[in-house]
Parts: sequence; C-alpha cells; structure tokens
Amino acid sequence: MWTYVLFNIKSNLKRKENLILVVLFIICEIALLFILNTKSFTESPYQTSLGISIASASQKNDPKLYQEFMDEVNLIRQTIDKGEQDGKEKNWKSYCEYKVKVSVLEAQWYMVTSNMPNDSYFEHADVLEELRKEYGLPDLSQYEKLIVQKSNDNNLYFCSMQQARYFDYLLKHDLTPITYSYVDASSVSLQIARYILPVVLPLLVGLLLFQQRERRAKTEKTILTISGVKRKYVRWNLISDVLFVLLVVFLPILVYMIVLVPFKGVSNLIYPILYYKPGFTGFHYWDTQGLDHIELVASGLTNMSVNQFTTPGMELMPLWQCTLFVTFGLVLSTTFYVLLITVLSKLMKNKYLSLLVFLVVLGLCSFASPLGNMQKINTFNPMSYRDFGMNLLGTSYFGYFAGIVIVGLYSVILYLVSKWCAKKVRV
Repeated sequence: MWTYVLFNIKSNLKRKENLILVVLFIICEIALLFILNTKSFTESPYQTSLGISIASASQKNDPKLYQEFMDEVNLIRQTIDKGEQDGKEKNWKSYCEYKVKVSVLEAQWYMVTSNMPNDSYFEHADVLEELRKEYGLPDLSQYEKLIVQKSNDNNLYFCSMQQARYFDYLLKHDLTPITYSYVDASSVSLQIARYILPVVLPLLVGLLLFQQRERRAKTEKTILTISGVKRKYVRWNLISDVLFVLLVVFLPILVYMIVLVPFKGVSNLIYPILYYKPGFTGFHYWDTQGLDHIELVASGLTNMSVNQFTTPGMELMPLWQCTLFVTFGLVLSTTFYVLLITVLSKLMKNKYLSLLVFLVVLGLCSFASPLGNMQKINTFNPMSYRDFGMNLLGTSYFGYFAGIVIVGLYSVILYLVSKWCAKKVRV
C-alpha cells in the first residue's frame, strides 16, 4: 500500500501545475506573516479595561467605613495609573502584576455588589480569594454594608475573573504579554490556520486534485481487475491524496517554525489561550445576538467579543495544546474536502464541471454560515467549521466538539459513497 501511496504523492509533486500552486501558496503565507509581524507592533496586548464603580456605595450607612473604602479606592487608582505607565514603557512584569491586582479587586467588588449568591454563580471565586491573599490585597467584602442597592448586572465579574487568572498565569510562567497578530515559532501555525487556511484550503484541495480522474484512469483499469485490491483501492487513494495536501500545507509551516526559533524561541508554546469550554466538551450553541454587531477585542492571541468576556465558559489552555486541536480539525477538514472532490469527480465525466460544483457547494455553504447572524440549522453545515480555531476559541456560535462530530460524519458518508462509486461507476 505505502509504495502506491508514495508513488501518487511523488507524481503529484512533479506536476508543474501543482508546483505553481504550492509556490503561490507559500508566497501568500510569507506575505501574511510579514503583515502580521508589522501589525503586532501597533497593537495592545490586552484591550479590555474595567473599573470599580463607587456609585453603589453610600457613606450614610457608615461614614467611617466609607472613608476607609475611599482610601482603598484611591490606592487602587494609583495602582492603575502606575500600571498603565508600565504598559506604555513595556515594563511587562510590573504591568502583569498590576493587571492581576486590579482584576482581582474588580471581580471581588462585582461579587460584593451583586444580587447573585456566591456559591451558585461565581465560578473560580476560590481562585480569586487565593490570589487576593497572595498579592496582599484588601478584602472588599468588609464594605458590603455600604451598598444601598445591589445590582443584577453581574456579567462583568467573569471578565475580571478571566483577566486575573490570565495575567497571573503570565507572571507564574515568566511570559511577556503578546498581541493578537504576534508571530513567532510558537504561534505561526495558529496564525496561518485562522488567516489563510479557512479560504485557501478548499481551493487548494480542489485545484490540486481535480485532474486526478484522467491521470488515474489507466492505472485504475489495471488495479481494479486484481483480486482483493479493489476493496482497498479507495482507501489507498484517500490516504495518498490527504497526505499530499497535508504535506503541501504543513511542510512550509514546519519550515517557518524552524526559521523563527533562533529569533524568538519557543517559550510561548505554554502561552495561555482563552477557549470556550462548553463548545469544546459538548454540543453547545451560542444563542445570543449576532457577533457582527459586537466589537471584537483582543486578549493575547484570542480575539474576544463582549459575549465571551461576560460568560463563565472561557477557560485557559496552553498554546501548544490549542495548536494540536486546531491541527486535528484541519486534518479532518482536509479529509472531508478530498472525499468531496473525489466523489464529484467520479460522478461527473467533465473534470472542470466537478471542480465548479465542488467550489459552488462549499461557497454556498460558507455564505449560509457567516461569522454573525447564524441559525441553529447551520450546526449541520460543514462550512460552519471551516475555521476550527474560531470554533475552539469561541468566536463562532458553533463549538469545536460539534465540528469534529459533524465533519467526521460527513467524511464517513462520503467515504462510503466513494467506495460505492468505485464499484458502480466506470472509469
């Protein structure tokens, strides 16, 4: 089998048309990396900034306690001023420490001023209490008696909680805050996966493989007459085609990583990524307003919406792990695209018609499932999962787990159809 697989891969690589496509693909990637690297110098490492509202506290309840509270607020304001200056001067260790302190205090204040019971609503409250003690911060719960009327708007607690844990992770692992467009050996694969591959990967598969029917015609006539080989032939072709596309996609990425290692190292492999846990562990659908009407703000390498900032579902994952999950999704997507073009090329005599149908089908599915204004029916749309990084990091209404299952099921169905085609459709 592997002899046949290697033969197919080598014959694909030798074709001039394929070499031209590969060169154009690499040029696009290099141009993207250059643009992102330039853009990263003008971006903020973390764009969200909250604050403690003193409007909810009244001195009528206890003037002395209120004065103590205002003294604490003034100290917090001084910490904010110094922290923002540290950020401008890129004194990152002090900046991260400031962000942890302010975020812990903000989260604690939202707990104090909230109507929600602590034991049923506030996730990671125990972690925040540990951080408060570790960083020597005041206990704001002692000022609860100053609150005249508690609030029902409690979602900002989750944003502060996420910030506190995020920047504490950076401090504990001696990491420098990075921006959304940051490129190094650790992040290059994720950047290419979310900026280029959602659009280029299906095009690449279609253009690289649409001529396979004619080239394999004579080989198939011989191979399909050999006893015991006919049942394995579809599997052999699938493996060779998928490996060929993956080689074209991932070999340049591997080269970029090796080239970038001497410049920035690989310490960011453990950089924290905020991902949407409910969508990672089960079939979870974001039933909220369209993301196209909400400003996206960066949290390191995660481009978050207000919805994400105010949900308990966001958790931390190291970059290397995030990259592995996104890579797995890309392999699955590649398999789906390869099977789709294979089936269409078997069912249609004209190779150009099969390529056109392939691109039209995927284009219409992509148009039906944009980033915002999604419908639940698009859970079954395979192009809702064209960017597994978007699904994993929560920038899509549809989660990562659903994408793996749905795209996997479509791939199994197409594989069975391709086996049927090998039996019923003449070469």
